[in-house]
Amino acid sequence: MNMFTQTQISAFERCKRFYYLKMVRKLVWPVDVGEKRSIHEGEDFHLLVRQLLLGFPAESLIIPEENEDVRRWIDVYLKEQPIGNPEQLFAEKEVSAVFADVLWLGKFDALTIMDDRLTIWDWKTGAAKPVEAHYRTAPQTRLYRFLAAVCAPRLLGTGQHPIPAENIEMVYWFPEHPTKTLRLRYSEQKYQQDMTWLRTVAAELSSEEESDYPQTEKSRQCEYCVYRSYCHPETAQDNFVFPADELFSEDFYQPDLFPPLPDPEQEQITF
Repeated sequence: MNMFTQTQISAFERCKRFYYLKMVRKLVWPVDVGEKRSIHEGEDFHLLVRQLLLGFPAESLIIPEENEDVRRWIDVYLKEQPIGNPEQLFAEKEVSAVFADVLWLGKFDALTIMDDRLTIWDWKTGAAKPVEAHYRTAPQTRLYRFLAAVCAPRLLGTGQHPIPAENIEMVYWFPEHPTKTLRLRYSEQKYQQDMTWLRTVAAELSSEEESDYPQTEKSRQCEYCVYRSYCHPETAQDNFVFPADELFSEDFYQPDLFPPLPDPEQEQITF
C-alpha cells in the first residue's frame, strides 16, 4: 500500500518531474545543497514550542545565544499564547487514515479540543507575509482537515459517530506576523470535495510511468531545484543555495492506527 503525505502532494503540485525523480526513482540529489540557517531555526522553534506544550517551564528552555530569531519567536509565542487553555491538547499529534487504497499520513504541530471542536495548529516561521488564498487551498490544509474529520470520533471518544465538519478548523500561526493568524474553518462541502480530490491525487501519485510526470513550465522554479541538472544538464556545475522554504522534508511518521469509520459514500476508511 502506498503512503502519502502533504509534503509529497505539494512536491507533485509544484513539479511533477521533481516528484518522479525523488519519490518514484528515488534518485540522490545531484548537487550539494547549501544548508540554510533558517531551516535549523525553524526546527529549533518547533522543538521548543513542543516542550512548552508538554509542560516544560519557559525558563528551562535552552536557546543558543546565536539563535536570535528563535529567541524572539519564543518571546512572541509566550506573549501571545495563541493556543490558550483548551480542554485537551496534543503536541505533535501523528494521525493516519486509509482512503482510496492509500495510507495518508499527517503530523499536527498541535491539536486542541474545546467543546467538541478540533483545532489543528501549524507554526510557520518564514519571513514572508502570509497570503490566505495560498493556505486555503494548500495540500497541507486540505489533507490535515480531512484527517482530523476522519480521526475526530476517536479523538473525542464518540465511538463511530462523526462530528460536523464545521467543528474543525486549521490555524496557521506566524511568529514573524503574530497579528496575521489564519483560521480556516472546515465544512461538509469541503470535506466532500477533499475526498474527491484525494482519490485523484492517489491515482496520480501512484503512477510509475515517467510520461505522467512532465517538467514544470514555471522555469524559475528550476533555478532552485536540486534536481535541475537532470532536466538541464548544462547547469550541472553551477553553485546555488537552495531556499529554505523550497525544502521538501521527509514527513513520514509512525502513525496512530484507529478503528474503521465508514464515510458517507460507503467507501472504506480505516485508521
